[in-house]
Amino acid sequence: MNTKAKTLVELKKLLSKSSAYYKKIIIDKNQRFDFKKPVILFGAAKLSDVFIKFFKKKYTKILALSDNNKNLIGKKIDNIKIISKNEIKKLYGQNVQIVATSYFYEEILKDLKKIGFKRLFDPMYFSTLFSKDFDVLIWKNNIDLILRNKKAIYRVYDYLIDDESRKIFLNILKFRLTQDKKLFKKIRTSNSEYFDKKIIKLSKNEAFVDGGAYDGDTIKLIIKESKNKFKKIFAFEPDELNFKKITNYIHTLHDSRISVFKLGLGDKNNTLNFTNEGNLQSKVVKSSGVKICIVPIDKYINEEFSYIKLDIEGFEKKALIGSKNTIKKYKPKLVICAYHNLNDLWELPILIKSAHPGYKIYFRHYTDFLMDTICYAV
Repeated sequence: MNTKAKTLVELKKLLSKSSAYYKKIIIDKNQRFDFKKPVILFGAAKLSDVFIKFFKKKYTKILALSDNNKNLIGKKIDNIKIISKNEIKKLYGQNVQIVATSYFYEEILKDLKKIGFKRLFDPMYFSTLFSKDFDVLIWKNNIDLILRNKKAIYRVYDYLIDDESRKIFLNILKFRLTQDKKLFKKIRTSNSEYFDKKIIKLSKNEAFVDGGAYDGDTIKLIIKESKNKFKKIFAFEPDELNFKKITNYIHTLHDSRISVFKLGLGDKNNTLNFTNEGNLQSKVVKSSGVKICIVPIDKYINEEFSYIKLDIEGFEKKALIGSKNTIKKYKPKLVICAYHNLNDLWELPILIKSAHPGYKIYFRHYTDFLMDTICYAV
């Protein structure tokens, strides 16, 4: 049996189990959280807001917040005091339940475990077991959704062109079902993100679309990877602060080949609510005080281009729909983030193949967590 067939057998076995089977694995591995007992939230940033609402809904008392940022100690969020980690032990003992409410939960939990705390939980525990209560990009997980989409998952598996992509696809699904963090060590690559040389071959005449241009980080990569030999860059960044950062950077280059647009990418011309955070997490939301303009690539760029990168916080599918005609016509290289929404893992490759059946589909993964899974199509 070849590697592709062996991995498929493993995938089928993985998807043959029930939702209850996987939920039991997660609880057994992490202990059972007791909602009747109080909790400390470690991480006093955006994710803590989500968990404050969650635990209030569950009628679980939040004793305090904590954070490694000394400047936050003594302050309050939602009338809950922020205390130091040393105070946690002094006030509440080492058996108090602590939830790491931060992107850096691995480091936080490792540190707290060294100190002697015994009842530690990460965000994925809750977003997986209580998925209906969570609507947070990346963290949102749903075992039932995976098991309901077996046909689509098998279809995408069949699209994948190499063993590495199949291994990545399998292990990301396995993590989402079992929460086994060691799986990421097996699939992380050290190659250049967005420009994996085994997949992406650049010519001297590339025209790039950079969706989610942030502060110009991808433009810097394009210049580096192409050795500054390219035709054009169309960069899209709707966030106000990020747009200022990127325009300041572009002015220093004095390069007429680079155009920056204060616009988001989507499936149609639209005006939508936006968080405008001035960081990598700015995104479209249901309501806010900030509006941005969204445009489809098909209608906005009236010339040929050869490369599209999309890292637009969960809006990748809509942007692909808005570029279907361009994809059909020019078959540009596609570098699409496939981790913001759980179903992106199978819906994006299917959408890409429906736009142009000639694409070869690859996956690569660049972190020790769910972030930075990239779907390449060439």
